[in-house]
Amino acid sequence: MKRLFSVSVLTLAALLFFSGCDKKEDNPVDPPPPAKDALVGTWVSEGSDVAPGLVSVSKTVRVVATFNENKTYKVVSTDSSNTSVTFEGTWSYTDNAGTDIKSITLNQSTPAALTSSGIFEISASGNLTYEIIQTNPAIQGFTAPTAAEGFGSTKYNGIKLGVTWIQKYVKHNPETEPLVGKWLSEGANIAPGLATVSKTKRIDATFNSNGTYKVVSTDSSDAQVTFEGTFTTRTVAGTSIREITLNQTAPSALTSSGIYRVNTSGMWYEVIQTNPALQGFTAPNSTEGFGSTKYNGVKLGATWIQKYVKN
Repeated sequence: MKRLFSVSVLTLAALLFFSGCDKKEDNPVDPPPPAKDALVGTWVSEGSDVAPGLVSVSKTVRVVATFNENKTYKVVSTDSSNTSVTFEGTWSYTDNAGTDIKSITLNQSTPAALTSSGIFEISASGNLTYEIIQTNPAIQGFTAPTAAEGFGSTKYNGIKLGVTWIQKYVKHNPETEPLVGKWLSEGANIAPGLATVSKTKRIDATFNSNGTYKVVSTDSSDAQVTFEGTFTTRTVAGTSIREITLNQTAPSALTSSGIYRVNTSGMWYEVIQTNPALQGFTAPNSTEGFGSTKYNGVKLGATWIQKYVKN
């Protein structure tokens, strides 16, 4: 009897084992895909994000950098005369113990063969801080930044150059809409046109992930007006400027159109009512950039440029 019980137990164990094996074969579990390198993608630097050194030396107004999974890169730099230069090559980086700052090396092949070295870091909010300098052939007197000394550690004749070569970028097509959140504009950030026409002194703007918005405008006498409705946006290739359409429902139904840009320091925003149209006015567009609102064909410059900080 004892022998029969032992055999039965062994038989049951074998059946369970083979049953388990069959079940695994019928329902294979795929391994999770490898995490995408955070640097891979297209990044844009414009406005206050452009390194002061690039603004001063090359009159740079925009840099679009694409890092590919196959370790190649393409950087298009555009200056104030709208002339572009394209740089291409391969990239690699290494981690550094005790810091999130990584060391990067670029082996450029176009327009000339050279090597640049430096550092970068991607913040929790998804923005990129980046500082590199040509190291081969070396530029006399210059020393590349290091992770140990951090950003601003590019040196000339042993002296740190601070923010001069610190470049900041935002993702060209981020996973979440960069406009979403609460924004505040007051003081010098108020568009001159709003300060003059409606005596606006403060604007609190909230853009929600469900595509609705609420804007509270406060004038110099502390009277408030609340505007509500829905919004849609569109990414524009080669720039961090995005197009926006606002379909207002309160206090009246109308449509406004324009452009905005969110970078590491805040948001620039320029829109104008387009339906019903305001006679003589033309909305700004991403091709002509900020300041392109027109009246009778004449650009109005800074008049309707609104600046915000995240609240």
